Amino acid sequence: MKKLFKKLTVVMLAVFMFVGSISYTNNAQAAEKEMRAAWVSSVYNLDWPKTQNNASKQKSELTQLMDKLKGCGINTIVLQVRPESDTFYKSSINPWSKYLTGTQGKNPGYDPLAFAVSEAHKRGMEIHAWFNPYRVTSSGTNLNALVSSHPARKNPDWVIKYGNKMYYDPGNPEVVNYLVKTIKEVVDNYDIDGVHFDDYFYPSSKFPDDTSYKKYGKGQNKDNWRRENVNTLLRKVKAVVNTRSGCEFGVSPFGIWRNKSASCPDGSETGGSQSYSNMYADSRTWIRKGYVDYIVPQIYWPIGFGAADYSKLVKWWANEVKGYDVDLYIGQGIYKQGQSSYSGQNIAKEIKKQINVNKQYSTVKGSMYFSAKDIVNKSSIYNDLKSMYGAYNGSSSNEGADSKLPSVTEIAGSNRYDTAAKISKKGWSSASTVVVANGSDEIEGIIANPLAAAYNSPVLLADKNKVRTQTIDELKRLKPSKVILIGGSNSIGSSAESTIKKAVPSASIKRIQGASISDLSVNIAKEIDSKANVSKIYVAGENGAADALSVVSKAAEEKAPILVTSKNKTTTSVKNWIKSNSISSAYFLGESAVLSDSVIKEIDSVVSGNVSGNRLGGSNRNQTNARVIKALYPASSYNSVFVAKNRPLVDAISVGVYAAKTKSPIVVAGNALDSEQGNVLKNKKANSVFRIGGGISNSSFNKVREYLK
Repeated sequence: MKKLFKKLTVVMLAVFMFVGSISYTNNAQAAEKEMRAAWVSSVYNLDWPKTQNNASKQKSELTQLMDKLKGCGINTIVLQVRPESDTFYKSSINPWSKYLTGTQGKNPGYDPLAFAVSEAHKRGMEIHAWFNPYRVTSSGTNLNALVSSHPARKNPDWVIKYGNKMYYDPGNPEVVNYLVKTIKEVVDNYDIDGVHFDDYFYPSSKFPDDTSYKKYGKGQNKDNWRRENVNTLLRKVKAVVNTRSGCEFGVSPFGIWRNKSASCPDGSETGGSQSYSNMYADSRTWIRKGYVDYIVPQIYWPIGFGAADYSKLVKWWANEVKGYDVDLYIGQGIYKQGQSSYSGQNIAKEIKKQINVNKQYSTVKGSMYFSAKDIVNKSSIYNDLKSMYGAYNGSSSNEGADSKLPSVTEIAGSNRYDTAAKISKKGWSSASTVVVANGSDEIEGIIANPLAAAYNSPVLLADKNKVRTQTIDELKRLKPSKVILIGGSNSIGSSAESTIKKAVPSASIKRIQGASISDLSVNIAKEIDSKANVSKIYVAGENGAADALSVVSKAAEEKAPILVTSKNKTTTSVKNWIKSNSISSAYFLGESAVLSDSVIKEIDSVVSGNVSGNRLGGSNRNQTNARVIKALYPASSYNSVFVAKNRPLVDAISVGVYAAKTKSPIVVAGNALDSEQGNVLKNKKANSVFRIGGGISNSSFNKVREYLK
């Protein structure tokens, strides 16, 4: 992360630009919207773990670090989980990291990433898994010094030695496949919120990859070939990362893409090393082609620094992301604290001024700080962050002094599977039927809730190929005589089904599936209709899971199916089912970008009532949520209201059927509420508020309570 200019020909300005006249506004709501992350480095045991070969001490160190970071407003941990092609998680591909025990390949006696995910989510913090894709060693070129199971030792033709280090060859297609499988293993097995790469791509333009270039270059310009090798990896990794709903892929490149010149008029007004030609990281293309979900340029220089002025670089990056679906966070180099090795640069001293610069641009969504130890060990940095952000309190609320506020019940597990099991425990002492849905498919889980209500069943979650311990234990506790699986073998495969059968051997297994999500929704509707007299439906778009979540409690209460159709045309299966049933009422979820007017017109023509005006949609998921509550929950007082995270929706998959038991609306919230939600909620009262899962900001949750008192 501490990549510096190789040689800067421009001397640092003696006096940094004075921006003291701009004051930082400590606006709680604005702060809650920000990414406020800390990089936690494991290489060299830099940030964590400080102790090797002691699981209990490592766990204690990490929880103390998280608590301290949370105390100054940090809401996201970016944890380095693969520092030298060795891991901080259980892997069948890569060996255990030497930074855990001192010996590469030695089992540390626990799963550090699983522990970190659980502890972060308990605190309402997000956690991103940080990988160094190409680095094999930080020092040394002896392959035999690596553990025998190391992929580099087993595949020496993948490795290039350069500068007393070893790297995987970015131009070798086998390396790319291996790296994608490495990322997939973590995405499939851990409830992470993001995958993160830093700025280590090609180490130099002198990298000795001629053999690979001759074999795979196909006549391309070598520099372009190298850049495309990196692009290919990012494209493939993003596709894998995004298979986990709500999981994002981000990269933190060197802070300068290209310097502005006659040959590159689009570059920044800088005079330093360029990621485009030195690391072959074409970060501008990543933004324009959507190869990343977020980007974090490492702008590790002072305001007014001649070769790389912080203010000018932030402005350049802020302009680059305009019009593209890529979030921009700024990498803050607080490790620079006036040391001579950094030419006396002191980013820590001016961090509040730098954040004020960020605040000038609406496209800057937050910051990541390098690194965690500098925050917790340097009181001036810690206090500066706390004065800007306040303590982050994402998992608990302590406003009990106000007796008028609704009471709080929190149901949150270490992951979505655990949360679903805890919801089940809270709502059902036993259940003759249990519905099981795929924990990574939000829409399937949501449309299963009205079916679960028809059977008075909880909704539990499983993976395609395995069933988590929490789900197995809850099945055994409930002792159902029937289990309904939602979706085909791509949702819950045969091995997962076998595990369920083993857990409850006396239960019959029924599977409801369809050739498409639309067909599945119809088949679920048919099953509901066999248990209840269906006269009302809710209609969602194929990409409308967030909109469907807002109505899931009401749909479950009414045992009304949520039918899913394509954006521009009612699918045949949906239309035929509506025609064959006495449907008198329908509501349509989401704006026209999700569900077109033509779909409403088609369905209006086949239901007995006039439903043409029944669209419930806003410009974003929170606004849609406000309009659903306003239309479907007209009462002024409720015994309880549920609050669930708006992005991702994973903790809310199972909550609809439970909220339906008390006829409670669901408020979707994250880092902030929409003003329309506030306008609706302030006219209502509730005795209690349920907080479902993690990731809901304390500010948002407290506002819900304040509105409902």
